[in-house]
Amino acid sequence: MPTLKVTRGKYLMVLLAMCGLVASTIGIMTNTAGLFLNPICMEFGKETAAVNLTITISNLAFAVAGLFSARYIGAKNFRLTVTVCTTVFAGCTAGLALCTSLIPLYILNGIRGFAGGMIGSVLATTVLGYWFRTDTGLISSLALGCSGLIGALFNPILEAVINGPDWRAAYLTAAAVIVVLNLPAILLPITFRPADAGLESLRAPASAKGSRRAVREPRTGDSRAPAVFILIIVLFAFLGFASATPQLFKSLAISSGLAETGVAMMTVVLITNTAGKFLFGAMTDRLGVRISFLIYGTAVSLGLLLLLLVREPVPMLVSAALIGLCYSVPTVGAVMICRELFSPVRYTQVYPKLSLGISAANAFGYPLLGAIYDRTGSYDGALILVLALTLVSMLGVIAVYLLADREKAKAASGGP
Repeated sequence: MPTLKVTRGKYLMVLLAMCGLVASTIGIMTNTAGLFLNPICMEFGKETAAVNLTITISNLAFAVAGLFSARYIGAKNFRLTVTVCTTVFAGCTAGLALCTSLIPLYILNGIRGFAGGMIGSVLATTVLGYWFRTDTGLISSLALGCSGLIGALFNPILEAVINGPDWRAAYLTAAAVIVVLNLPAILLPITFRPADAGLESLRAPASAKGSRRAVREPRTGDSRAPAVFILIIVLFAFLGFASATPQLFKSLAISSGLAETGVAMMTVVLITNTAGKFLFGAMTDRLGVRISFLIYGTAVSLGLLLLLLVREPVPMLVSAALIGLCYSVPTVGAVMICRELFSPVRYTQVYPKLSLGISAANAFGYPLLGAIYDRTGSYDGALILVLALTLVSMLGVIAVYLLADREKAKAASGGP
């Protein structure tokens, strides 16, 4: 059986299909949502906060759906669920083009967020975890990285549609793209688990035994490890909050009299969002999650510190590149740390709750960081808060692994 070169057969189909699901749900629904805010505000005559609530509703519904996704989707209803959820997801996205008030926008965003969450990152990473038992970091990063890649590709396209016809035509365009991206998962002959197709998980060859590239035994076994679980939730909630920081770049640059630099910073962030996920996944396969986490945490911390100290175009672009890595840890990092610490059965229970915590923290992170600026007249306080949370998270990941090792030792000895 092949190792990393997934170049044919069902393994390629599975990877392609999961990339499509992640790209449509996160890449289109989440990463392009900000484009619609201003035109809707202008047409409806509503305050920005009221329209921003549409994003909060869809993101929270997306995260809540993840609690049910991997638990209730299985071999018997996999294709049916993907088909139905895609229909609802794309249909509600198209329906947004018909809205003339906020209430229908709220309702449709809640429904499409839930439908997208059922077939989003939780389902995709669970399926990939069953099919690939080697190079899981790289495989997961390929799927999750598609969200940034598709977002970077379709942001200018949808913005051009908004500036051309209008925002309603852009929603119809987004709905069509969602259907196209999800077609591989609907039409290709893939299954929830490889055993459902009479195949085995893709594993490292015998010569690679003991390699970091092979999936290792979970550190906590099948125990519930409540202390580890609670610490992980808190740790990644901090990281989810911190990942709201790049949304401040444009406003921060404008407040510093460098509006054009702010636009360039957002472009840099889109690049590092995607490239950073690919790199992080490859690093975890070779260095492990803990070391990769600490390396990325250090890079983000340096970026925040640089942005605090220097407000000049080139240093600000460098800081944006470093801070943009913050997207990798609560996405690829969350998947990998759950796989490394918990058994496959516990993964489907822990990761959805972790994803909910990350999404909730991110949803409230942006308005809170903005409120700090409104109160102080500077973004320095917001950056200092994010820097502190990042540093605490780096210490937290060390504590997580110490607790996990203790839990596994306790379970092995049969202790209480």
